[in-house]
Amino acid sequence: MSSIKKYLSIIGMALGCSVGFSALCSAEIIPVYKIDATTGSYIQTTLTHDIYRYSADAQLTDLVVTDQQGNKLPYRISASDTKVSVKTQQTPVRFFPVPVGASPETLLVLSSASIRLDDNEISVSVEKGNNTAITGQTAPTDFYVVDLSDLKTHADSLAILWPINDAHQYLEVEVSGTNDMTNWTPITNTTLVQLQKEGEYLTRNKIALNLSEMQYAYLRLKFTRGGDNLKLTSVHIENTHQIANTPAADTWEVQGTLAEKQDSAMLAERHTNHLPVAAWEFERDDIAPVNKISIDLGNIQYGDRITIFSRHSSKQPWQLVHQGIWFNAQVGSEWQRSDAVSIYSNSDTQWRVELNELVRTSAKPTLVFHRTAQTLQFIANNSAPYNIAIDNQTTTDHQAVSAQIFSQLMIGKDAQWESVTAAPLNPDLDSFARHQVHISWKTILFWLVLISAVGALVWVAVRLVGQMKHAQ
Repeated sequence: MSSIKKYLSIIGMALGCSVGFSALCSAEIIPVYKIDATTGSYIQTTLTHDIYRYSADAQLTDLVVTDQQGNKLPYRISASDTKVSVKTQQTPVRFFPVPVGASPETLLVLSSASIRLDDNEISVSVEKGNNTAITGQTAPTDFYVVDLSDLKTHADSLAILWPINDAHQYLEVEVSGTNDMTNWTPITNTTLVQLQKEGEYLTRNKIALNLSEMQYAYLRLKFTRGGDNLKLTSVHIENTHQIANTPAADTWEVQGTLAEKQDSAMLAERHTNHLPVAAWEFERDDIAPVNKISIDLGNIQYGDRITIFSRHSSKQPWQLVHQGIWFNAQVGSEWQRSDAVSIYSNSDTQWRVELNELVRTSAKPTLVFHRTAQTLQFIANNSAPYNIAIDNQTTTDHQAVSAQIFSQLMIGKDAQWESVTAAPLNPDLDSFARHQVHISWKTILFWLVLISAVGALVWVAVRLVGQMKHAQ
């Protein structure tokens, strides 16, 4: 009997140890990045989505900065430093359709000078203006001429627009320049695209020129594909200027797997008829708040509906994030896709993408997350190396407390921040609270009751066996 009691006691102790192992045996503060010796006291480094792989809170309330002795240092987290971006300026320019073998009576004049083509030579009158007597006539257009003679600046690119229709979705164009309308110098050739479906667009309508001021007076646009019955509606010279006003971007990709359920999750939640789709599911190991998402379909031609869902865990239903049209098209030698979709700050770890069921066996989509990188600034104390760490058991908002102290210490200071790179330490994810298996109190109570019941039955059985032996 004493041996049985001892056995049950060992089982109970083992259960208690297994339940409390994570809380009792895991480290309280775990370093994630290390910063070696620095020259100043005001240090800053960039935080990417990687830190959110370890944190248990999407606001990084469990983040701490420590010195070599483990002392906590004051810090703050803010939007990342800006990077150089571009601002575009568009200038409208005159353009003219030139018919093959055109005479002055049949020449289509959209503005400016009168153009004549005889024996492959073009003559231009010096008088600029619209010829209202012939603008109503039509003839097959051989090419377009763009008038840059009045342009007093450089020309980075040429942006053109034309009516969107099935016949003119893709345009291949050869561009050349001249100053005398006789000798033409090749500049570039490229592919343009305008796709539209259900109110969504994919537009790539710019031609890179990189021309200096007054390099050419006229450009010739020869459309070798899609030029039949093409009518340009506007032509602009576009110049770019560098401006430092865009925060640094933080972008990363997550590979998905073909979902087990290939019916739309939207209709499943509504308990309506099933709608077959091509569905993939993705799971990321971070909880970084993202504000844009996009899909990389590789070299698959696509221009159809897309539906994106997310959820925090598999116990929750899928929540709709976006639905619309997604384009993935080859433009020349490059593949172009729709612009990233803006979403509200989303920290969900599980995602689902639904496409047309026809691409189920050919597509292998990659989910691309976008967010703005953050800057961590802290006040050093000449006790390097410094660690950026996660407090694994905290119930305190370290970031709020530290930011308050930081603000007080920085009053009246004109700090010169030293930018450094934090070296990743790559700790085991299973060491962090968010990745550990959590056992609810109901589960613990159930097993305690079950083990107690089994122990009681064993005790009763042993007593009965002992009484039977005693009776014999």
